[in-house]
Amino acid sequence: MTKATSSTRRRRAFSLKRHGAALALAGGLGAATPALADGGDSPYRFGLMLDAGAPHGIGVSAVLKPIHWLRLQAGPTTNTLSFGLRGGLSILPMQTLLAPSFNVEAGHYFGSDYNEVVDWLGATPSSRSAAIRDVTYNYVTGTVGLEVGAASRFNFFLHVGLSYVRAGVDDASALLQDVTEDPDVTARNLSVRATMPSVKLGFILYFF
Repeated sequence: MTKATSSTRRRRAFSLKRHGAALALAGGLGAATPALADGGDSPYRFGLMLDAGAPHGIGVSAVLKPIHWLRLQAGPTTNTLSFGLRGGLSILPMQTLLAPSFNVEAGHYFGSDYNEVVDWLGATPSSRSAAIRDVTYNYVTGTVGLEVGAASRFNFFLHVGLSYVRAGVDDASALLQDVTEDPDVTARNLSVRATMPSVKLGFILYFF
């Protein structure tokens, strides 16, 4: 009777140890799964961005998220006067419904007709200023953003910050002659630099 009881106890102890090991293994896998998910790639990696803002107009960009906290984008833009190209990146430190973002963008606008610029400002170009046909500008923008659904398939965002702009005219003689009313004034080029507020609203749709 004593031997049978000891044998039964040993079987029960062995069974408890076996189930305990299985539970410990399951618990370990359960704890590791979120860690792997957090450290892995975002479920959505390729998409399309559409945005509009000031001072740089409207843009469409291809989007790539190589890792869940980094977003890269590049594409064409327009400010209704000319077309340009831009590229940028966003740091996404949190993957929650509402999350901050830190964004840097650089772009270039190709030559624009000065007549269109003057018309856009509400003035009438003179015969001298009409000679300027090639106004270009480069910019670098740094913003802090609010992202809605950064880890989801549809991502809405608002970015606010500062933009450094450098505009250039290859031959500014006509402009200076018009301003000074002196036909003898000459100049080779004109460069204007400015720092101004920047705001942008947009959304991203991830395809896969």
